[in-house]
Amino acid sequence: MQRIALILTGALLAIGAQAAGPGGENAIDLSAYATKDAVTALQSRIPSFATVMPKAEAGASNLGTVPQIPYADHQHPRLTATAKGTLDGTGNATVVFTQVFDAEPAVTVISVGAKSAGWAVPDFDVTFVTSAQGKFTGCTVYGRRARRLPPQPLAASPLALTTLLTGVITGVNAIAASITGYDATEDAAGAGFSLIAVKAS
Repeated sequence: MQRIALILTGALLAIGAQAAGPGGENAIDLSAYATKDAVTALQSRIPSFATVMPKAEAGASNLGTVPQIPYADHQHPRLTATAKGTLDGTGNATVVFTQVFDAEPAVTVISVGAKSAGWAVPDFDVTFVTSAQGKFTGCTVYGRRARRLPPQPLAASPLALTTLLTGVITGVNAIAASITGYDATEDAAGAGFSLIAVKAS
């Protein structure tokens, strides 16, 4: 065992002499290997994973300054809230936003669903609902639409079709009298709607 140890020691000394030689042809060239300082500098340039929540999109682009990378399954917060519903018997519906807004969002409401004969497009009005912290959490949608002229005289209707035609013949004053108390619009009860709220830019 002692002899083997001496042989190994001699071999290691020979290799060390070659590596530290004066530049002879048998000297080991270490110039291609990075130094410790170079490796440390390279490691410092490798970005780390982000530790903050992803931001939502903005109105303008931004290159950014933080050298971090996101995880593959990261998620950005939505800037929109969408909803579908049906107006109740009074033409109203309450909507809870799927995204809370810090400021008043831009809202668009359109009519959707089956349309009956003589159906009129509702006009929608939105009233926002806010939290105690002033956040915009939802809204109330109210819809109103034009009423149809009755197809025949009805006792409950002051503007039956024949009454209107008679008024046209007898003069403007008669027309004015025939439409007195008549509301040309009504609550859009049962109307379906689709709503989208977007963060104001």
